[in-house]
Amino acid sequence: MNNANGSPTESLNNNESEIANTHRSWQRKKEIRPQEILAAALKLFVEQGYSATKVAEVARQAGVQPGTIYVYFENKEALFKAVIHASMSPVLSYSNDFLNNYKGTPERLLYELTHQWWNLMESEACAGIPKLITAEANNFPQLTQFYIDQVLTQAKHIVERVLQYGIDRDAFFVENIDVTSRMIMMSLHEMTVYEHSFNHFDKMKIDVPHYLDTLAAFLYKGLSCRN
Repeated sequence: MNNANGSPTESLNNNESEIANTHRSWQRKKEIRPQEILAAALKLFVEQGYSATKVAEVARQAGVQPGTIYVYFENKEALFKAVIHASMSPVLSYSNDFLNNYKGTPERLLYELTHQWWNLMESEACAGIPKLITAEANNFPQLTQFYIDQVLTQAKHIVERVLQYGIDRDAFFVENIDVTSRMIMMSLHEMTVYEHSFNHFDKMKIDVPHYLDTLAAFLYKGLSCRN
């Protein structure tokens, strides 16, 4: 029945609409829950370290029950590996895609390499991961090996691609591409560790953009020299 002042039918329709909206909201919440857990875990792992971070704390940070985490992740080690993968994969994928389409000069590519690493790490909120791994390396060798295999090995391959780009265009002279790529990668990796560990205490603050500009210029001069 209907009337001008609002009918039971209208009220019923409103209730059904509210229930439908709540259901859709719950569905959206369910879909993004793993991402919320990973974001909470990343924050706590970086702040507290792997050992000190408890699954219950991650659950509180994510706004879920502790048991919910085990729906998606078998244990804390699996959660940690998922955090590394989810955080670093976008950085590595973007870099590879960029190289696949790059048509510029080798000199400019070195600039892109140094600056993109920093900008991507910061934008993906994963810049604290190198510090975390460095601090926990000896305590959790399996997790360290996972990071080496999933991140550092792939990052080294990206640097090797940059070097090969210059070699193919007779712009770079590289005696040992393995050692050279490791030197470049470590320069970027350790800068990230410094910024998120020592920079808070260092009275002589490093100007990161200037550091990256200088590093790119230094690399270009060294790689361009044949004698």
